[in-house]
Amino acid sequence: MDVLTNLHRQPDTARAHSRYAAMAPGYEATCHRIEPLRALAIEKLALTSGETVIDVACGTGPTTPTLSRAVGASGRVIGIELSPPMAAIAKQRLRAAGLAQAHIEVAAVQRAQLTERADAFLFSFTHDVLQQPEAVAALVRMAKPGARYAVLGMRTLPWWWGWPVNLFVMWRARRYLTTFHGLAAPWARLEAVSREFRLVGCWHAGTSYIAVGTFSKGDDS
Repeated sequence: MDVLTNLHRQPDTARAHSRYAAMAPGYEATCHRIEPLRALAIEKLALTSGETVIDVACGTGPTTPTLSRAVGASGRVIGIELSPPMAAIAKQRLRAAGLAQAHIEVAAVQRAQLTERADAFLFSFTHDVLQQPEAVAALVRMAKPGARYAVLGMRTLPWWWGWPVNLFVMWRARRYLTTFHGLAAPWARLEAVSREFRLVGCWHAGTSYIAVGTFSKGDDS
């Protein structure tokens, strides 16, 4: 059923709430194989002490502590997470690690009320966010001029030769997103608002990718 409902072109917030509430307790146990890619994406951000970074759709917060340590006590990390059960685990993780410089905002990206502007952004398997123009526009407004980002996610191969791999990947990913639309180039909306964009590499038979870039605009106020 998840496969069929994911054929809709637009992400579905209600379905995302339901799915992630159910997955939250065991979510991290399903993500071990992407840990090296998470680490590489963070490395590509080249964070420095004192910077502010937004962890987009941070989930249970697996990357938030690493980002916090990278920017140090003088920096700031803001995780934005739609799902309250996922965000609750992220908050608990931060409390346990004693990372006072990190904060979890429980909201859809386009509804997050942030007063700070960010130097950098991490997108780790945030396909639904990247397919929403209003979410991408909101992130641009959260960015300082020249803010940079790293994005890690899944994609499909050209269907004429990659269809067996695509079907397998879509089946595996069916619970983690609510639309398959845009998987051929999931970064397209992000690239469109970027001054620089570069695909760093692909893994897992070409179905996982990391890209980096710099927003073409940011908050000038």
